[in-house]
This record gives sequence, structure tokens and C-alpha cells, in this order.
Amino acid sequence: MKRIAITTGDPAGIGPEITAKAIRFLKFNKDIIFIVYGKLNKTSEGNPVKKIAGISKANSPENIYWIEIDNNQIEPGKPTAQSGILAYEILSRCADDLNSGELDAVVTAPVCKEAIRYTYPDFTGHTEFFAARSNTRNVIMSFWGPYFNLSLLSTHIAVSNVSKYLRSSSLESKFKLIDQETKKIIKHPKIAMLAVNPHAGENGAFGDDDEYIASILNKLKEENINIDGPFPADTFFATKATSYDMIISAYHDQGLIPFKMISAEEGVNVTLGLPYIRTSVDHGTAYDIVGKDIASEKSLLQAIRFAVKMITKKEDNENPNYNIFAEYYDKYMEHVEYKNWVHLILSHYNKICCKSPERTLELACGTANVSSLLVKRGLNVDASDLSPEMLRIASRKPFAPNLRLMGMTDDLPGNKYDLVILLFDSLNYLHKINEVDILLNNVYHTLTAKGIFIFDITTPKNCESNFDGFINIEQINGDTFIHQSDFEASNHTQVTNLTIFKKKGFQYTKYNETHKQKIFAVNELLDHIRATDLKIKGIYRIGSQDNLIDHNPKILESNFSRLFFILEK
Repeated sequence: MKRIAITTGDPAGIGPEITAKAIRFLKFNKDIIFIVYGKLNKTSEGNPVKKIAGISKANSPENIYWIEIDNNQIEPGKPTAQSGILAYEILSRCADDLNSGELDAVVTAPVCKEAIRYTYPDFTGHTEFFAARSNTRNVIMSFWGPYFNLSLLSTHIAVSNVSKYLRSSSLESKFKLIDQETKKIIKHPKIAMLAVNPHAGENGAFGDDDEYIASILNKLKEENINIDGPFPADTFFATKATSYDMIISAYHDQGLIPFKMISAEEGVNVTLGLPYIRTSVDHGTAYDIVGKDIASEKSLLQAIRFAVKMITKKEDNENPNYNIFAEYYDKYMEHVEYKNWVHLILSHYNKICCKSPERTLELACGTANVSSLLVKRGLNVDASDLSPEMLRIASRKPFAPNLRLMGMTDDLPGNKYDLVILLFDSLNYLHKINEVDILLNNVYHTLTAKGIFIFDITTPKNCESNFDGFINIEQINGDTFIHQSDFEASNHTQVTNLTIFKKKGFQYTKYNETHKQKIFAVNELLDHIRATDLKIKGIYRIGSQDNLIDHNPKILESNFSRLFFILEK
């Protein structure tokens, strides 16, 4: 079992907020335990957070653990010597556990170097701190993003000292470290070095730093370490950046200006060379927005995912659906009359039960467009989804329900809900009929006496008429969105491919998602429903109050695009 620490950074900055947001719907991994160090903004929902006194108590991957290190006298948004002391204490406590071997990785939220230096004047940054505490002499600050990856030969030093620093005896070892560490993440990487001076020195006209660097790179080629360059930095990012897996910058701002310009919220800071993994956000403490609940956790989430990837040595592809698509979902679905869906649900419930539900659960809630309308009507609503990205969008909506990261077939509490809903053909994402059985059984046990379960399905008619050979291309939020669908009648499967081209700066990045839905026969679903203790109260279609329960199932699925099933416990 591996352990990953998350330090919340400066207690007066946005670290406590973005950490709380990041862990709220953080997907658990059976092989990894997450422990938060520092101050944490509490949330009433999402993943369970268990406060512990020390690392030895963190023993289950089904909890987020929290070692609280805080001072109630620190004022949000205002860095002081006291906030610096606490930020340093958080790092020190974590460093002790890293050095003892109790932790395998650390993900850091931002600190204020100035606030820490009030008390610890030698502090220059996370990179140097962890290097010193682990007695590591050679480390590299690197940045990994969707457009290009970057390593820095020098970190937090004055520009006037860069030339002298690059003449140090450690330069060759730094190149070797970058090559070695990059190969741990990317097989056979292409690596490029940026020149220090304009036009790569122009044969000595602007200094001989680049000629010296070129001599080191030529020497390394004899050891099969191939680093191209030095390249003039002023044209490199416009012409060559996409051709390389790792770009080496001579000094801090040379590479970080273009990196942060196009990789904001998506970049990850990784310290190469430490005896453990250390990743971080690529932004600062943002004191100006502290307490406004608008700070984005995206970069911290990227840093956590990158640490998980480095520890497990594999990508997390278990649930790729509604990952990138999540940010476009509401715009793409804005044609849906959600109020009509809410009316349909409540009218049928009220007709059967002659009252409003006291407690409602929506499974596969997506961005909670239906649930939030139910909350707006004054109902007590819990909602769950398997996509953390969809839940994060849902959490920012007015009248957001109580949210939880959970799949359709996960266990549910007994005798809790008067109404359970599963909408927008989410049931079709269950690919095996035994998964439907598990769902029905779980819903039965979570319903109160006479509780109601309402779900809908898409039918073969809908697939054949509307989505077989379907292609749609449109611009959403300035990005190109391509929707392609086909109905595979032979195996009753609807396959949807979503291709998204995101533009940022001069770069385009392509993302793909494939959604597969099982198109169940109505007769098959009815047989499995009847095998439970749930009673079928009705089958309905949109736009009609006629109960179709006595109609031939074959006629139903060949004449109507969507069917609603209403079941009672």
C-alpha cells in the first residue's frame, strides 16, 4: 500500500480551499492512501475525511486522512510571519514522514516564500527545501503539461547569476538527471535545450555560454544521452516545441512564461531526483481571491493524478467517460427542457403517493441539472455520479444537492429514500444484465416502504432513427467538438465517439472519449424487474400520461424513442 501526502500550503492562501475541493470527489485507489497535512476547509459531503494524530493511523484507502496543523489566529488572505511559520511547520512534519519512509509521495499546495523567510531566511522554495531535508544534492524543477514538458537547469536565482551558475561543475550531472528521470515517465524521449543568449549567442557575438553548453551536450552523446540544441529561445516555442518530449530551460522565467501562458490549471510541477515523488501546483497563493470560493482546484488535481501515475506506473483509464466532455456537457445539452423532466417525475410520484418525497436520490446525476431543480423546489436531495469532473461542475451550481462520488451499482443505505431516479438513459451504461439486477436490488433496499424508483431507457428506435451514422460538428466555448454515433444492431450497442480539439495559445490538443450504451430489449428488462420484489406501476413516454404497461414490449421499443419505468417497493 502506497501513501501520498497532500500539504495545504500557506494557511492564509487558497491551499486549504483547493485541497478541500480536490479531495471532495477524489477517486479512491485500492492501492493508495491519501493523507492531508495542514489547514483544511471542511465540506459536509463527498469523500469521508478522518482526522488522525499521526501517519501510523492512516491504514485504509477508503478514507481521506487529515493531520491538522493550524492556528486560529491566522487571517485568510493576509500573509504574516505567523502564517509563514505554520506553512514551514506543515512542510517539516511531512518531510519527517517522507524521510522515515512512511510516505511515498507528496503533493504540495502553494506557499508564500516571503512569509516563510520572515522566520527562515534561507528558504527559497519547495524544491530546495525537500532537497535539503532529504540530503539530495542534485535535483531538477520540472513542469509537465498537455502542450509541452519543461525542465529548469537553474531555479530560484537572480538572472545576473545564471551565466556563472551554468559554468558550474554540476551542469553535466543535471543533464544526466533530466535524461534519466524523463525516461522513467516517457520511453525514448526527444529532449531539447534552449539557448541562454539571443540567437544562441550568434557564434560568440553575445557571449559564449551556448558554445560551452553545446560542448557538454556533444560529450554526453558519447554516453548515448542525446539532447538537441541549444536552440534560440525566441523562435523555439513557435516552431519546434511540439517536436520534443522535454524542453530544458536555462533559467526560471525563460521556459515558465510560455508554459504558464498555455498550461494554466493543467500543468504539474515535479521535482526530479528526490528519493520520493514530489509534485505540485503550478500557481501561487492567490491571496486576492481567498474566501471567495472561486479558487480552482484543477492544477492540484492534476498534481495528485500525476503522483498516482508515477507511483502506480499506469494510466487511470477505468472511467474515461465524462472526463473532458464534462466541461462541455451543459452547453451541449442546453436544448433539454429539464423543468419538464422534473414535472414528469414529481407528477407521477404525487399521483401514486399523494405527497412529495421527503428524501430523494438521483443516481448518475451528471451535472445535477434535475437534482438542483428538485432542491430549488425545497426537496431534500442526494445525488451521485461516477465522474468526479461532472460532480465538480454540479457542486458549483445554485441549489446543488448533496453530492457523492459513486457508481450506479455501488451499495446504498437501507430504507432511506422515498424516491430514487435514474435519468437520461444512464441505465444503458450498464453493459450486462446482471449489473441491472444489482442496481434493482440496491434500489429496492434503499427505498422506504412504498418508495418509488423512476428510470428511463433509450430504445432501438431512438438509436436507429436519430443516432445511427450521426455526425455533428460545432464550436463550444471556442473549441471544436465532434460527435459521431453508430448503432451496432448485431450486439445491441450504441457507440458514441466524442473528439474535442482544445485551443490554447498556439497549440491544439486532441481529446477522445468513447461512450458505449447497451440497448436492452424491453421484454428482457421487464423479466428482470418481475424477478425482484419491485412492482411495475407503469411505463410512459414523453408527452403523454397514457400508461403503456399493457402494450406489447416489441411495439413499445419500435415505436417510442424513450421509455420511463415507474416501480414501487
